[in-house]
Amino acid sequence: MKLQRTLVLAVVIPDITNPFFGGLFRGVEDGAAPGGYQVLLCNTDGSPDRQQAHLHSLIARRVDGIILASSFLKDPAVRWLRHQHVPYVLVNRFSDEGADPFVGSDDVAGARLATQHLIGLGHKRIGHLAGQSTVSTGVLRRRGFQAALAEAGLDVRPELVAESGFVEEGGARAMERLLSLPEPPTAVFAVTDMVAVGAYGLARGLGLRLPEDVAIVGYNDIPLASRLVPGLTTVHVPIHEFGSAAARLLLGQIAAGQATPKRVVYSPQLVVRGSTVAGPGLPADAPSRGMGE
Repeated sequence: MKLQRTLVLAVVIPDITNPFFGGLFRGVEDGAAPGGYQVLLCNTDGSPDRQQAHLHSLIARRVDGIILASSFLKDPAVRWLRHQHVPYVLVNRFSDEGADPFVGSDDVAGARLATQHLIGLGHKRIGHLAGQSTVSTGVLRRRGFQAALAEAGLDVRPELVAESGFVEEGGARAMERLLSLPEPPTAVFAVTDMVAVGAYGLARGLGLRLPEDVAIVGYNDIPLASRLVPGLTTVHVPIHEFGSAAARLLLGQIAAGQATPKRVVYSPQLVVRGSTVAGPGLPADAPSRGMGE
């Protein structure tokens, strides 16, 4: 660990246009401010090469610590970062489970909650707009989706899983593919809220009603989720707290002068809105019962 400090931290994210990462960055700033730290923001656009370039540049600029929200599974950039004399924390995504300091949610449990909710409403043909298999959030949320189906005795149908990535445009394309099937799904679980927004727009453009013709659940509970009409049912995670907890964990490493593989994992909660349950009687942000796992 470095002895001379610059009082500068850095956050590396994959998509600056995604409101999730805006909330995360605000949390980092709020968590770092009491220590007198400034925070730099770097955007990778989901590119491993751009991520690696940012990390090399940040190390050269002698930042005191790095929060990485753009890691990939078995990420060579993270393996490289482990051997640098700079504290770091992975947030929302991890590279190799257990090997790095990490802040995030229980993605398997959250996806299971979302899928169980749809099953409980009577849906049997449930689609999944899936993240890439190279990213932990994509892998684990797909795993939770599949686990909920298996627990309910429902088949996991490959044709009902469409890779969307993590952006709105991908959600629209994947939703179009599912809705073009001879037997389209009656409900869809999207890997993120932004993917759900893309699916929303595509379904509404085809004249479908939500939730009567197709129900949609997202993940993250970004502010936009409650503003859609009808509101988007989603899995809530404490986005701001992700950032502030990551900052506190990073500052703790800096103060101690050594790295730690400590992991902070939050229990997700299901927030039920009109995209899955129609009609009056449900408050705008009413959570379902038995939310955490």
